[in-house]
Amino acid sequence: MPEPFALRERTDADHGFLQALYFSSREDLQQAMADTALLQQLMAMQQNAQEMGFRQHFPQARQWLLLQSGHPIGRMVVDASPAQLHLVDIAVLPEARRSGAATAALSALQAHALARGLPLSLSVSHTNQAARRLYAKLGFTTTSQDDMLARMVWHGDCT
Repeated sequence: MPEPFALRERTDADHGFLQALYFSSREDLQQAMADTALLQQLMAMQQNAQEMGFRQHFPQARQWLLLQSGHPIGRMVVDASPAQLHLVDIAVLPEARRSGAATAALSALQAHALARGLPLSLSVSHTNQAARRLYAKLGFTTTSQDDMLARMVWHGDCT
């Protein structure tokens, strides 16, 4: 990845950062609830449910922290199979968005997929227009969609 960005595998010591990252991504809950203690409990439960879902649906997935100048600013969850790489999730702290971190991480993942001769797939919410624009800019194309998600794939030169 280009400086000042880097990736490193998640460790147990990253729990506090990952909790803060999850909380920062749930503006919908923050705006809907005035009771701070209840909000903290609900978001902790939601984060645990997300982590359990990742483990259940993508048991071989690996989690990576996105670093900027050595400091964690995001997380990427990637599932590798013989047929494809799948970006399960990517999240960046609000203050680090539009810094190029997600582009750098995705470009590194695309290079890894290309080196292995594999397509790279992902799903994105219809409401996440910024992410959809980024994925389209990086060459992902929509393969299917439902009421909530668009499924996208990048083939590079491996089609």
